[in-house]
Amino acid sequence: MSSNRILFLCFLILLPACGDEKKGSSRTTDGSVPMDAGDDAGTGGAGIVVPGLSAPVQARFDQHGVLHLTCRTDADCIAAQGYFHGAHRFLQMDLNRRFPQGRLGERVGSYARSFDQANRMVIATQTGERIEERMVAAADEATRTAAEAYTRGVNAWLADMRAGRNGAKLSEEYDFPVIHKDTIDDWVMGDSFICTLLLIKSLTDTSGQEMRWGELTEALPGPIAADLLNMEPAYHSSILPPANDGQKARLTPGWWRTKHVDTAALLREAEASLPRSIFAEGADTGSNNWVVSPSKSGDGVALFSNDPHLRLNNPPYWYLIHMDSKTSGTGTLNVMGASFPGLPGVVIGRNEHIAWGMTTTYFDATDVYLETLSDDGTGVMLNGEVVPFIERTFEFKYADVPTETVMVKYVPHHGPVLAIDEEAGTAISLRWTAQDADTDANYLMAIARAASVDEAQAALRNLTSIGQNIVVADTQGNIGWFPYNRLPTRPWASQFPPWLPLPGTGEAEWGPWIDYDDLPQDKNPARGYIATANNDMTGAAFDGNPTNDGQEALQIFLAPGYRHGRIVQRLTATDQHTLATMESILADTHLLLGEDILPSMLADIDAAALNEAGRQVHQALTDWRFGCPSGLDGIDLETAAPVGDPDVIREAAGCSAFHVVLGRVLTNTFSDELAAANVEWRPDAKALVRLLKRPELMQVGATFWDDVTTGDDVETRTQVVTQALNSAGAWLRENQGPMKTDWLWGRIHNVSLLAPLINDAGITDY
Repeated sequence: MSSNRILFLCFLILLPACGDEKKGSSRTTDGSVPMDAGDDAGTGGAGIVVPGLSAPVQARFDQHGVLHLTCRTDADCIAAQGYFHGAHRFLQMDLNRRFPQGRLGERVGSYARSFDQANRMVIATQTGERIEERMVAAADEATRTAAEAYTRGVNAWLADMRAGRNGAKLSEEYDFPVIHKDTIDDWVMGDSFICTLLLIKSLTDTSGQEMRWGELTEALPGPIAADLLNMEPAYHSSILPPANDGQKARLTPGWWRTKHVDTAALLREAEASLPRSIFAEGADTGSNNWVVSPSKSGDGVALFSNDPHLRLNNPPYWYLIHMDSKTSGTGTLNVMGASFPGLPGVVIGRNEHIAWGMTTTYFDATDVYLETLSDDGTGVMLNGEVVPFIERTFEFKYADVPTETVMVKYVPHHGPVLAIDEEAGTAISLRWTAQDADTDANYLMAIARAASVDEAQAALRNLTSIGQNIVVADTQGNIGWFPYNRLPTRPWASQFPPWLPLPGTGEAEWGPWIDYDDLPQDKNPARGYIATANNDMTGAAFDGNPTNDGQEALQIFLAPGYRHGRIVQRLTATDQHTLATMESILADTHLLLGEDILPSMLADIDAAALNEAGRQVHQALTDWRFGCPSGLDGIDLETAAPVGDPDVIREAAGCSAFHVVLGRVLTNTFSDELAAANVEWRPDAKALVRLLKRPELMQVGATFWDDVTTGDDVETRTQVVTQALNSAGAWLRENQGPMKTDWLWGRIHNVSLLAPLINDAGITDY
């Protein structure tokens, strides 16, 4: 290949923080911000003073609000990054460091009691020690140097804030009654490692869902549980070509049963004790990334795209930045992309040689254990022997009430005791890969300096717990995918499915970590592309049972597969991809779910039973070509008018109609069986897809269409869908307007930006 270029495309949301995004910086007439070490550390000097700089740093904001730093050394750039992170996002950083430590109450008072106690209990080693202390000890020289420089930068801004210099002041959120600002602690190096834990927790801990599924398996009849609690993706699209076509033995109605029964109440108690994130994790998230080889590129270069979905908070998770210590300096950094307030470096981005991006793997990184207490209740049983609890006493300080002391029990070989029933002789504990995290932060500087896919792969071996599909492309035309994470071997998984609570008595203990070379991964495949979208990596779950394919790295609670399937459709449509085709894939609104199931859903509709509103919906769906544009000319719901293109209006209306109908079909199909079992839960659309497309593979199958509350009457799919069309039509007419042209997807599918903690505390207008 003659060219050494790479085209990089990364879709990231940059939104202003609360208040003035540029607060805390003095500018020159050219828009730059002068930064210097000053004559005396922390005092004097023109412009901003950051102690320890080897030379002045030029800080410039472009027309998009992105910060560009030009420096002599790497440490100078990182120190300046720390200053501006502090200037623009200090409250966010303050919460980011306090939340995982269980110290939020020092800032917001007793409101944080449940947050603090749960986080200090769970975000810890197996025996209750602080994970970040292990990570600090495992930091290599480059990481430690970066963390120290970052700390100097943050503290320089704090010094300016305290002295009233350079316009530095706390953001307006600190004036809210929920925030106590009497004491603003300096940043310490360990705080950056703590912020790493915030990301790890939100991306890898599925223990709450595992406990919820444990409750459901006890409440639901066996065949219904087997159909609704199923790991099969709705759409069979895998990152690597599947080893089988989903024809292996499927899970039977009794697959989840263990020796433990009647634990639902204890599981509910344990689930309630888990940390409740103020950072809005949510299930309605998902990310996409892909890389394309020169063989599928129109101008012979590698192409890269990342669409990392995290909740649209205000301020956002990310802070876009460019740091250059090479062009005018002696450093090794020329890196740009998404940084995370609290961390030095760039989490997702590019340098002049490589680009890298992330999506969540949904590797199974947690297990919930149903422990058997010893006769005297002082420990648990393991392989017939008593293992005593480790008891730790934690102190919690609050800004508005006296300090509290709480004692927490730990099972040494598993982790924290989330709930205990001494009378029944049972307890629930949690094992989590992050309890062993150590070298994760080392990846930040290593990948920022990587000059090839191979060097990036080596840098990514530092990761232990973040649970990400990382794709990389380089200027030599190489592409790769490396979902590196420490994961345990589970030789017992086919007997005790690890996405449900496990017996803690020794039958289901973790084995050695899987070697990274044995994880699913890929480099320069002959097909010319790699794409990931939180989906099945190898097709191991296509039969609903990810434990029977010999893949030790188990994935659970996977994305349905439609996003990945659509990306693959677009990537394989041509061998002449360009920046324009990459952008069009990012902007693609084609709903593969609708294309896949709408024909089955609408088959044999009872036209005579449709009312006028139902007929409108039916016509909208019949005309629909599965696109989901907003239909609005603009993004402000109060001022945006419909677009003038009738084809766009047709697609926006059809998309709205489909989603409103889909929710009603889903509810009307399964809610009666769930209510009969006294279960409050709504299954996702994967169960409905199986019912519509492959009912013969289900235990209950077509019987789900029947409403069990209507006695001898036997309802059919035709009746359920027809009723849903009528109901959806009534809702759309009442809430959107009488005409199909009023049913615009942008009016229904929109977002309100939430401020973590602030909104959660009930403050909604500021």
